[in-house]
Amino acid sequence: MLAPIIFSVFVFFVVILICLSIYYFWQRKENLKYQSQRVEQVINIQTLGYSEVSQSSVTENQEQTLRRDLRVSTIPWLNDLLQRLLKNRSDFLLTLIEQSGLKIKVGEFLLFIGLVGLIGGMLVDLFFHIPLIGLVFAILPFGLLNFLKAKRIDDFVKQLPQALDMLGSDLRAGLDVQTGLKHLAEEFPSPLGEEFGKVIIEVNLGLSLNEALQNLSARVNAMDVQILCTGIIINRELGGNLSELIGSIGETVRERFRLKGMVKALTAESQMSAYLLLSLPIGIYIMLNLIAPETYSTFVKDPMGKNILIGCVISMTIGYLMINKITKLEV
Repeated sequence: MLAPIIFSVFVFFVVILICLSIYYFWQRKENLKYQSQRVEQVINIQTLGYSEVSQSSVTENQEQTLRRDLRVSTIPWLNDLLQRLLKNRSDFLLTLIEQSGLKIKVGEFLLFIGLVGLIGGMLVDLFFHIPLIGLVFAILPFGLLNFLKAKRIDDFVKQLPQALDMLGSDLRAGLDVQTGLKHLAEEFPSPLGEEFGKVIIEVNLGLSLNEALQNLSARVNAMDVQILCTGIIINRELGGNLSELIGSIGETVRERFRLKGMVKALTAESQMSAYLLLSLPIGIYIMLNLIAPETYSTFVKDPMGKNILIGCVISMTIGYLMINKITKLEV
């Protein structure tokens, strides 16, 4: 009985992997072609003069795409369709994907959501006969993006004190801020080196340093980065000893990082309790179904049992979110 099902599931995943592989190689070729066109536009602007080109042939949207790839999909007709359907929501998803560090388009992310929801619905319907709960798996990609975003910001903040020490040394040696940021982009790995590299690229493509730093603060949504960018912008406008300011910000970042570690240690017990309370009912339900399937199979066959399971999932999710909100303290 299970052999045909397992074989069908295996063939399904193989076909999906083959299709994704073909799409990946085709998309890579299209991206290289699109990036070449963007480089040619930048070269034309640098050669003919920014004001002349912007007034004649470069619109505001085209000007933005020189610094940021705003396409929802690499397929032209699908890109136009999704742009009309999503409207302003595509910018939110694009920002979230960039903050997570993934190199995918919004259309690919939406396709991934559909695949996860479809597979989750099929598996839950196969074993529990409740496809509605399986569709809840479609929210897992959003959870994955937020997890990758939080991890990337945490990695950025961990690299920040050492980067500020290097930037302060460059400023004391007589280098300007832009050269110091370029030095950070070359010396540090991702995510810090990558983000400061984007700042330098945006400056080279026509943005002012203040605008590029504001974009960095929006991409890396952390208090430490906002303090750094705001301090540099104010110092450039009002003047002062920037190297001393960078040193003070570095000490502030180290102190905030130390306090975050203390808060994390104090709330670890409550967070583990939340994980335990969430996993314990699921583990007990699976164990009881293995021990006495004829008794507990009514939960997936009877309509009242299905409603009870759906209510349990909803209440457990709400409880976990409440515990997580209580134990999460901002420093």
